[in-house]
Amino acid sequence: IAREMSRMKREGSLDSGVRQMTETAVAGQDDRISAIFDFVKSNFPYLPDPIGTELFTHPRKMAESYFQGQARAEDCDGLSLLTSAMLGSIGYQTRILLVDIGGEGIDHALARVNTKEMGWLDVDTVAPFPSGWVRDFRVGRVIL
Repeated sequence: IAREMSRMKREGSLDSGVRQMTETAVAGQDDRISAIFDFVKSNFPYLPDPIGTELFTHPRKMAESYFQGQARAEDCDGLSLLTSAMLGSIGYQTRILLVDIGGEGIDHALARVNTKEMGWLDVDTVAPFPSGWVRDFRVGRVIL
């Protein structure tokens, strides 16, 4: 899964549709990271995967859905993949973290972005916290 997510993140950050969607999200905004965070939260609802199944959608497909006016729901790994690709499309270095929040193994994914001002910043579009909020978790795997 990690290798596939890394490939999709890299391809998504180079995709013209993802770039166009990112430009829409950041238009007129000073804080581009927060703008992307808010855009993903507002336009792509969270929906857990069916039990026993791991699904995620290529960021290109999510951009296509957005421009067709069809909201595409995703779980945490799909949303972190989209967030990372959008941030990457405008030059940010990103990672996806697979983390253990509940103490029973990897159970969540979130994006992390490198900023000049603050270093690595967590961007978790699923959590009920603002962008940059630091949660207590153990990192299980980092996807570059």
